[in-house]
Amino acid sequence: MKTGINFASGGSGLQDQTALLQCGRVYTMTDQLEKFTSAVQMMGNSSYDLISRSLVFISVGSNDLFEYVDGNATLSPSRNDTAFLEGLVAAYKSYLQELYAAGARKFSIVSPSMVGCCPSQRFAGAAKKDLDGYRCFGTANDLSRQLYPKLQSMLQDLSVDLAGMNYSICDSAAMAETVLKHAASPTLNLTVLDTGCCGGAGLSGDGKCTKFASLCPNRDNYLFWDGFHPTQAASAEAAFALATDPGLYVRPINITRLAAL
Repeated sequence: MKTGINFASGGSGLQDQTALLQCGRVYTMTDQLEKFTSAVQMMGNSSYDLISRSLVFISVGSNDLFEYVDGNATLSPSRNDTAFLEGLVAAYKSYLQELYAAGARKFSIVSPSMVGCCPSQRFAGAAKKDLDGYRCFGTANDLSRQLYPKLQSMLQDLSVDLAGMNYSICDSAAMAETVLKHAASPTLNLTVLDTGCCGGAGLSGDGKCTKFASLCPNRDNYLFWDGFHPTQAASAEAAFALATDPGLYVRPINITRLAAL
């Protein structure tokens, strides 16, 4: 733990029920918090200085959005997007307060990206006749855009209430929108935006990335590796922005400055 440790679980979300049906057993955020606090307790009194200097990196929420827009949710007249998003923010706040109570003081938060542009969601949006100007699932992208300012406001208020708390939050939706607009530039050279490199998921079909799936020959030119996840090339660009961004997408400071505090 003194050199870094990962408590994350693929498929989990801000809500404990997220991904349990689709993915089977996952470690929920509640489970992850329990593992973290247990590890801190085992370290004893010597843990406080280490934990307070450590960077807690959290990227969660996309799976909550995926499941919310799944099925017929986008057509339901009783759907309450505001209540749903505020529920996610309230859960996020609770987790951060628990981490703070365990000694954490530096939080790097990545808000959900434009989840409607994942190849699997483009396919879903096409089936629902709900595509935006990027030919992405419009409703899903709208939710991503609405969630960021709510998270930013919550973090700003929380940092005032919790002495010594510092944070950095990335507006992944805005970053993704810039990438989509300039993907083919020489700097990015991402020429395939709507199809996964592995399995070919996209508007033409919901392909799966299995050991039998076909692979693209030029993965560095693809934005997405499969139906949900970006390629290494795209992830590297995002990581560079998290560390060096002067304030366009990462606020109030980038991760490099946060880690140095």
